[in-house]
This record gives sequence, C-alpha cells and structure tokens, in this order.
Amino acid sequence: MKTLVNALSSAVRRAPLAVIIVTVVLSLVLGGLSGEFQPEEDSNESFAPEAPELAAADRISELFGSDSTTSVMQIIITAESGNVFSLDGLAAAQTIEETVRTGAFADVLAEPDDPELAAQQPAVISYLTPVLAAIGQGQPAPTSDAEVQQYYLAGLEEMPVEQAGLFRQLLPGSADVESATSEKGLMIVITTGAESTEEFDAFVDLSGIAGGEIANAPLPAGISAEPFSFELLFSDQDEFQSEVGRLLGTAVLIIALVLALVFLIIPQRGSRRMLMVGGIAVVAIGIVLSVLPTLATVLDSVFPDAIADWPSGSIFAGAGIALLAVLLVWSLTSRALRRTAADTLLTLITIFFAISWMNGFGYLIFADASPMAQILPILLIGLGVDYSIHVNSRYREEVSEGSTVDAGIARAIKTVGVALVLATITTAVGFLTNLTNDIPALREFGLLAAIGIVASFLLMLTFVPAVRELLDRRAERLGTLDDHLFRSGEDRALPKVIGKTSWLAKKLPAGVLAVSLGLGVVGFYGFTELNTEFSFLDFVPTTSPLRGTFEALLADFGGGFGENTQILIEGDVATPDTWNAMLTATGGLTETTNVVTFAGSPAGTSPVASIAQMATPESPTFNEAVSQAVQAGGLDPATFVAPPGTDVSSIYDAAAAADPAGVGAVLHRTDAGYEAALFDVTTQAGESGAGQLREDVLEVFAPVADQGLSVVATSDEIINDVIVTTLRDSQLQSLLITLLAAALLLVINFWFEARRPMLGLITTIPVMLVVLLSFALMAAFGIPFGPVTATISAIAIGIGIPYMIHITHRYLEDRDRCESPEDAIANTLTHTGGALAGSGLTTVAGFGILVTSTTIPFRQFGFVTAYTILLAVLGAILVLPSMLVLWDRWHRNRGEEPFDREILHDALQEEPEGVPGA
Repeated sequence: MKTLVNALSSAVRRAPLAVIIVTVVLSLVLGGLSGEFQPEEDSNESFAPEAPELAAADRISELFGSDSTTSVMQIIITAESGNVFSLDGLAAAQTIEETVRTGAFADVLAEPDDPELAAQQPAVISYLTPVLAAIGQGQPAPTSDAEVQQYYLAGLEEMPVEQAGLFRQLLPGSADVESATSEKGLMIVITTGAESTEEFDAFVDLSGIAGGEIANAPLPAGISAEPFSFELLFSDQDEFQSEVGRLLGTAVLIIALVLALVFLIIPQRGSRRMLMVGGIAVVAIGIVLSVLPTLATVLDSVFPDAIADWPSGSIFAGAGIALLAVLLVWSLTSRALRRTAADTLLTLITIFFAISWMNGFGYLIFADASPMAQILPILLIGLGVDYSIHVNSRYREEVSEGSTVDAGIARAIKTVGVALVLATITTAVGFLTNLTNDIPALREFGLLAAIGIVASFLLMLTFVPAVRELLDRRAERLGTLDDHLFRSGEDRALPKVIGKTSWLAKKLPAGVLAVSLGLGVVGFYGFTELNTEFSFLDFVPTTSPLRGTFEALLADFGGGFGENTQILIEGDVATPDTWNAMLTATGGLTETTNVVTFAGSPAGTSPVASIAQMATPESPTFNEAVSQAVQAGGLDPATFVAPPGTDVSSIYDAAAAADPAGVGAVLHRTDAGYEAALFDVTTQAGESGAGQLREDVLEVFAPVADQGLSVVATSDEIINDVIVTTLRDSQLQSLLITLLAAALLLVINFWFEARRPMLGLITTIPVMLVVLLSFALMAAFGIPFGPVTATISAIAIGIGIPYMIHITHRYLEDRDRCESPEDAIANTLTHTGGALAGSGLTTVAGFGILVTSTTIPFRQFGFVTAYTILLAVLGAILVLPSMLVLWDRWHRNRGEEPFDREILHDALQEEPEGVPGA
C-alpha cells in the first residue's frame, strides 16, 4: 500500500500535466462506451437466480414453443352508477371485445380455428359472457337493465356448478350475485404470448398497443375500462428512465451544495459574506423547488395537487443554471469563494469521470444495465466525495501549517492515501461479496460498485491533486497563494462540534462500550425479525395507473386470472405407470388450494385433459379416431386408467394427428418417443402463496416423480418466491464473508503497520454494530429485505470500514505526536472527525434524494442507506474512539507501549525521496 501511494504521489508531483491528459483521454474513451450501457429490455431476468424453476421456464419454451405460452390481459370494467349489469355495461363489454378481436391482438388470440370449438373455448371472456351467449343463441337483445340482469341470472342457472363458479369469480367480493348487482366486472383476454425470449420484446410492444386501444375505446358515459397485464408493466420504460435521471441530477445538485459548504472558506469582508449567504440560499431554494413536484406526487395527501403539476424539468434546469451562476460569481468576486467553487467543481468533475469509467467497463463486461446498476451513479456520487474531502482537507491543513504546495500534496497523499487504499480495498471487497449471490442483478451491482470505487480512488488521488498541483504551484510561484485561507481545522464549526465529542472517549469510554454492546444485542434481535419480500411490481412507479389496476385486481378479484402455473415433466411419459400417475395428479390438482377448477377439472391444459376430452362422446372436442385408439390401446374408457401393457404411445399419436397444435402444447416427441409433458393450470396463489402452492403441486405430482421422472413447477410468482428464498438463505453468508474479509485485511494491515493486529478487530467491531442496527431499524420501520435492500450490508461495511480506518489511522498518527491517548483522540476527532462528518453529510444527501423516488425499492434503499451512513458516522466518532482509548490504556496499564513507535514512525512519517521541503 505504501509503495502504491508513493508511486501515485510521485506521478502527481513529477508529471501533473501528463496525469491530467491521460485521465481526460481515458474518461472520454470510457465515457463513449458508457453511453452504450443502456437498461436491458427484460429487467425481470436480472433478478432471477439460477434455479430449476427458471430453467424450467426456458425449457418449456424450448420444448413446446408458442403453443405452451399463454398471456392473460385482464380488464376491469367499472360503472359510476354502481352497477355494471346494465345496458351500458353490456355495450361496453361488446365494444371492448370487438376492439380486441379487430385490433393489435387479433392474430394472437388463443382460441381454436374451428368456429364451433372457438365458441366453446373463447379467448375473450367477461362477467357478461352468459348474457352474450344467450344473445348469440338467438335470444333478443335486452332492452333494459333489468333484462340484462335476468339474462345473466338465467344463464348462471343453466350452467354446471363449476362453470357458474368461474363466472362468479369475474365479480368482486362485494358483488351481490343473487341480484346481479356489482360496481365492477372483469374481462379476460387470453393470447398466445411470446414464443421465445427473443420475441418477448415484440409481444410487450404489442401488449402496449392493445392496452392503449382498450383504454381509448369509445365506451358509454360513466363506464371505464382499465387493462392490465404484466407485459404492460414493461411496455414503457420511459417513466422509469426519467425517474433515474431526475434522481441523479437532484443528487448532484444537493451534493454540490453540501460540498460547497464543506469546502467553504468564509470571506473576511462583509459584502463578500453576504454574497456567500445569498448564493447558498439561491441554490438551496432551487433544490427545494426541484424536489417539490415529486414529493407532491408521492405524498399527495400532504401537498396541494397543483404542485405536482409544476414543470419539474424546467425547474431542475433552472436550479442547475443557478448553481453554475453562483459558482461563477463566487469565482469572480472573492479569492476565498473562488477556492470553494474550484474545489467543488473539481470534485464533481472527477466523480463524473469515475462514473464514466464504471459505466464504460459495465458495457464491456455486461453490455446491458440491470435496474440495480442504474442507481450506481448515485451511489458513486455519495461514496466518491469521501476521497476528495479527506485529501483536500489534509492538503489544506498541511499548507496552512507552512508546507509548500509540493510537500503539502505529497504529505496529504501519503498520510490520507494509505488509509484510502485500505478503505478502497475493504469497500471493494464488501461489494464484491455480492459475486457469491445467485441473483445476477446483485452480482452485476457488486462488481460495478467495486470498479466505481477503485476508479474514484485512483482519480481522487491523481487527477484532483494534479490539477491542484498545477494551479497552486503557479500561484505559489507568483506569490498569490493565500495559504492563510486554508486554515480550517479547529476554527470551523463542524470540526469544533465533532472535536467536543472526544469528551465521551476521555471520560466515559467504558460506558460508551457498554451501551454499544446493548445496542448490538437489540440489533441482532431486530435482524432475526427481518422479513424477506420481493415483487417485480415494486419497480413500477407508485404513480403508474397500471399499479392501481393491479392493486384493484388483488383487492377486489383475489388477483384475477393472470396467473398460470406450469408443471414440466421430463422423461418417458408414454408408459402406463406414468400415465396413471399423471391421472392421479390431475385429480389431486382439483383438491389443491388456489388451483382454479372448471367443470370438475383443473382449469387449463394437460395431456390427461386433452386425451379425456377427445375420447369422451359428450365433449365438444370429441374425436372418433382418438376414442378408438383409447379402446384399442387398452385404456379404460370410463376411468381412463391404464392397465399394464397399455400402448400409451399409440393413443398420443392418434391425439396428435387429430389436434396437432393442442397436443403439441402438452406433449413433446422426439425420435426416441414422448419425452416431456406439460400441465398448464390457472392458479390464484399470488406472490404471497406461491411458495405453498409450489409445495402442494409437487406433493400432488409425487407419484409421477416416483416413476423416476423430473417434475418442476414454475410460474412468475413461484420464481419470485425462489428469489425471496435465495435472498434469505444468502444474506447471512454474504454478511459473514464481508465482515471476515474486512477484518482479515485490517488485522494484516495493522500487524505490518503497528505490530498490533488487535487494532484490525477493534476497527471492525463498530461496523458490525452498524450493520445489526441498520437491519434492526429496517424491521422496526417495516422495510423488508429484498434485492435492493440486500445491498445494505455491503454498503454499511463498504462505507463504515473506511470511516473507521480514517479514525484509527489518524489516531495512530496523533498518538505518535501526543503525550496521552486523550489528547490524541481529541486531535483526531477535530481534524479527521470533522472531515469524516462532512463526507458523511454529502453521502447522506446523495442517497437521501432516493426517498423521493416513486419506486418503492429505491425509496426504501435511499432511506435505509441514509440512516446507515449516519450510524457509521456515529460509530466512527463515538464508539471507535472509546474503544481506541480503552485499548491504549490497557496496554499502558500493563507497562508497555500501545504500539511499536519505530515501525509506526516509519509507516507514517517517512517522506518519499525528492519531496521539496521534506
């Protein structure tokens, strides 16, 4: 580490212009590549772990093609009058069906080509289908609302119980079915969906067009139609992209203001001070006005509706222009404010370079960006300023105490740089532990975060000092360097406040440690109470109308009918034993909770259902050839049980010849025979019940698995549940790996640096407390553990460890100069503690803006990360100092030095050769 820091210092001092040129060129090249690092089209896959359920979904598409896939669009029809059983409701249903059948979905409706069969298995079903069926059978069109209600009740009366039950489910729980009264009704449009992953994007676009056609259909006054499908959720990503851009831009504005305050050098003249105050006020007002429209949208019950309609884009642009104008005016009117503006802009430019490096490498490695990767620029802005603040603060301190520019930069890079190298390594390791996660989005997030942190470190310790070297060396040569303006140590308010906290470490270190341990116990309990949840819907902005429609489906219709569960069976499915096992499983499905039944059978398709329907004379799909094949093959025509020796393959062949498309959707044949079967059933478990449904289905299909065949149940909801399970199982493992890796690195470092490996553990312990308390507060606030918040442990360690390292390193440096641990800790907290608090404020500001997001995970992420950083700051300035003082006193009470002074002096004080003024 020392060698690396010395090399960077030497490069900056000897060739600052070359450093600047190389940095700019690399940033331009990688910046060009970063423009290609765009969000992936299907963001769902990035959250899907490598699990049998996901592999089964891909395998089904491979084996059965488009005939195996169906997509359901659901349409909620609402009547302002309070009853959709009316002439207007009937007209609306007819209009919507005509729109569907003649619009974008015309060629993808999932119904047979035979008109007679299509009438039996329609692709468009509504709560008024019994009325439409009566009209289709020759009944005169109703002329009053009462007749509509009579047709509906009569149609239900004539239907089998199971079929009538299906149409009852197309009404909300609040409906009065007996009097045919309901405020809402449901329509279902069944399409073939996308044949493959490659065609998913095209089908998403098609769904968006169809949804627009339905929403804009000319319906009677007082009747509304709200379409919903999961494809619609992803048909337009513009809102999400604009959200990310707004958050990033606002984070830049806020951090620019906080950086200006951290780097602020207060002018001596009153007029310049008024200019300073006015500039800060103008930028602050601009930021507030930029955030207000989004806050009014998210918190619509708090703010007037008119604020949400403000032109947020124009306001944001105005705030950005105001910031640049303020910095320009400062630069032209005051040397003190010029230094403030220059350091602020230099830091921001360097962070943008780091972002371009990160995204450029992201394009080279991943090509597409996951939703998680899109918030990394905000993360990097928050974390990157830490390096600049510490380097700049130390440089100002050195020059203000009489060092030359060259010596000050060398000293700043050397002293702070060693701590920053260690901080960078531990931070990168913290994020890289995500590479062990089974979820691709988290692996991408971890690797890119590590790349971004390393880039920030390199740029802040090369580009920033190189620019300062050129500018300040020239000012020093001309005699215009006002080094007295750099004095910011204990004369500044923030360092003063932080320095006073050393009282706790001096007077009550044991009490602080006891309280910390108590909080750790509370934190561990809260960690055990944390819930794990995940929903793709969470990434849909809360302002999206589709979100409200889906929530209405959940609340009023039990989730509706958009859920299909597929059971993939692979192996020899043409044996009598396998057929009987599948027959038994079919019966078991009818008794399974959350499986929708129709006419006494599971609603959906399967080999058993296809054969039974074609072999039953009363069925509308009866086929004489299949019936004869069933009898010739030995299958019992009454029970369909296959006795030993039944030629199941010949029955499958006859069915495939009679209905190639239908049978091809449930059976897959190769030259070796029938090697796969597919059950596709309608379910209503939702995300909350998906895990139990999967277990129930696998239990029902246990007889099939007992025959040596592979059985996997899959659906979007089951995959979501797998993600939750994966997160829950991996969170403790990732946390332990991160902590152990960080602790090991610190133990090794402090062994070589001070021959005190215990300092590594002492530096790590407060971070453990921060992690536990972060998760405990998540549980207290009802924030679940999900793919986004799963990064909190890495962030808590990645941010917390550097904070602790800065304190421990500066304490060792001050302890080498001070007579007592009390004096050393006071000096440490005044100087490094002040810079650390300023860094923490900027990082909190960067992440804090995420709480204004309209997407729930990002809002939670911003809130949790903000208070986690605050906890890390408190741990570094309150807990760690007390532990360091206790550690120091313990060694002194044993009559020994707390560290090897010769080794420590060499590590901290030896100057690189050739440093002027060393």
